[in-house]
Amino acid sequence: MPEHRVLSVPAASEGSHPRSRDEALYGSAFGPMLLLCLLGPLLGLGNAALRSVVGDAATKPLSFTVHGRQADSVGVQIQLADAALKLETAHLHTYRAADEVDRAARAGRPLDYAARTHIRARAGYAAQQVLDAITTLLNAHGASGFADDRPLQRFWRDANVAARHAGLVPSVGLEVYGKSLLGLSERVSLMV
Repeated sequence: MPEHRVLSVPAASEGSHPRSRDEALYGSAFGPMLLLCLLGPLLGLGNAALRSVVGDAATKPLSFTVHGRQADSVGVQIQLADAALKLETAHLHTYRAADEVDRAARAGRPLDYAARTHIRARAGYAAQQVLDAITTLLNAHGASGFADDRPLQRFWRDANVAARHAGLVPSVGLEVYGKSLLGLSERVSLMV
């Protein structure tokens, strides 16, 4: 393998990686950029699940109740609002982190370790918010959401697999961020 085709992950995580172009994007912090790339599809899955459940609620009855439409149930309304706010929380954390990465890259300065640990923690937290939202949406929709022909089961399954990527493990993100807040220098992960 030619040396110019090899990327050292430990070096890249510290900001030392080759750049083929002078554009700001290519100077982005390696670890945070990878984490943000993982979150994009998760946010999309959460949004798709919300649209699916909201769309179905207009015509789907709420079984074993007097409600001919789920949309008429206060319980369903509350669950949809809760899920929508969890998705909004995930978006806010993700977009704020992306903005920090972009600003640092445009300024030509590396993100310090503390900023990178904060992004790592927010990435795992955002992923969990998406999973919580999709679970709430499935609870509101009902068991039929798991039928093979329903997109909701696919959104749930794909999000649950994606959110378990090693870079999005919430406990690791919280640990590295917590250590950083306390001024502890012990490194737990290269993906920061």
